[in-house]
Amino acid sequence: ALTFEDEFFKAVARRSELAGQAVRIARREGLRGEDGKRRALELIANPTDEMWESAFDYARYATFQRPLGEAASKVSAFTQALPATKAILPFVRTPTNLFKFAIERSPAAPLLKEWRKDFAAGGAKRDIAIARSIVGSGMGALMSQLAIEGKITGSAPRDKNRRALLMADGWQPYSVKIGDKYYSYQRLDPFALTIGAAADMATLGEGMTEKQREKGAALVWASIIGNLSNKTWLSGVSDLLAAVDDPERYGGSFIDRFVGSALVPTGVAQIARTIDPTMREADSTTDYVRSRLPGLSDNLLPKRDVWGRPIQKEGGLGPDMMSPIWTSTEKADPATWEAIRVGATINLPKDDESLPPEVMDRWKALSGRTSHQWVSELIKQPEYRDTDTEGQRKAIAHIMKAARDHSKANVVSGVPMPTMRPEKGQRRRKAAEPAPLPPGFELER
Repeated sequence: ALTFEDEFFKAVARRSELAGQAVRIARREGLRGEDGKRRALELIANPTDEMWESAFDYARYATFQRPLGEAASKVSAFTQALPATKAILPFVRTPTNLFKFAIERSPAAPLLKEWRKDFAAGGAKRDIAIARSIVGSGMGALMSQLAIEGKITGSAPRDKNRRALLMADGWQPYSVKIGDKYYSYQRLDPFALTIGAAADMATLGEGMTEKQREKGAALVWASIIGNLSNKTWLSGVSDLLAAVDDPERYGGSFIDRFVGSALVPTGVAQIARTIDPTMREADSTTDYVRSRLPGLSDNLLPKRDVWGRPIQKEGGLGPDMMSPIWTSTEKADPATWEAIRVGATINLPKDDESLPPEVMDRWKALSGRTSHQWVSELIKQPEYRDTDTEGQRKAIAHIMKAARDHSKANVVSGVPMPTMRPEKGQRRRKAAEPAPLPPGFELER
């Protein structure tokens, strides 16, 4: 199927390039009107060797199949010689050409040898090279402005707490926001690389000091590297580098993904995600393999957001199995955005090895729900609104600790946890009223 698609678009590109060349040749010969049309048709029917060579080169360019340079060729030869490395870096030629395509449409275009060659050739090649750089740079500037306005998102914030809160509210990285819905553009390469880099350059500075922001070149490179590390065709390399850099933290997860991907094909894993959209905890390689198998993944405990709710994927635009555009809906939760505004830390209880995993999961769920109700009630209090930001942050921290202690006491003592949503066969209950603030809580002005 991929070969058929590749050859189809190569044929379209060849035909397009032949027609363009034929018209330009006819114009250079001084032919206009019907005479020019007849001459162009003659050239298309009987192209010269130079026309064929240019047409085939453009077809490879349009399908990202141009031959690799010296450095990339060595990488490709290495993966061919050691097939096992394909699991980490499955593709070399197409990603390299995708990257060059994006660079050509940026202010950095003169860094590419191919762009300099076209510029030096003059004529139509120079015009097209300049047009690609100028139009691409203009589109990048437009994307940066849209990112500043919040209509396009880039990479997730580096601050772990802020990132978790945004994700809990439905925020999605590398997406276009329309209304309260996020639509991912991350898989829409080659344009996604340009859009993502522009969005990152506009938003990465939010978490940096003034001194770091002054280093503009570092910001540009950080945005490009961060964007590339999120690409599916480079995820294996970024995972490997993370595992090598911090094996204790990332080594186990890298092995889990490596083995899981080898044992369970991606198509099967996609079916499992469609049937069970809830993200699952995988504490071992066996669990990770189970999470990719239909019918077995739902036996694992769910991953939970900072408010204790199971994390679920909403699916894609169109059929989930085939859609490259993931979606997410913004919740616009007041408690979440207040925590973001004041910089309060919102998190679930840390794993306690003395508790069974099922009990630990119940504690996280109840703690998250309780803290959300208490924080929602807290931010409505007049005393809270009259307090400065530091006092508000301390008040939320006090609430979080009280919620963890209160919920742990209930879970350990065996008090049933309220159902967060009806199971199959149960009638839907009315949402519980927010719990009162913890006893003895007093806000310091």
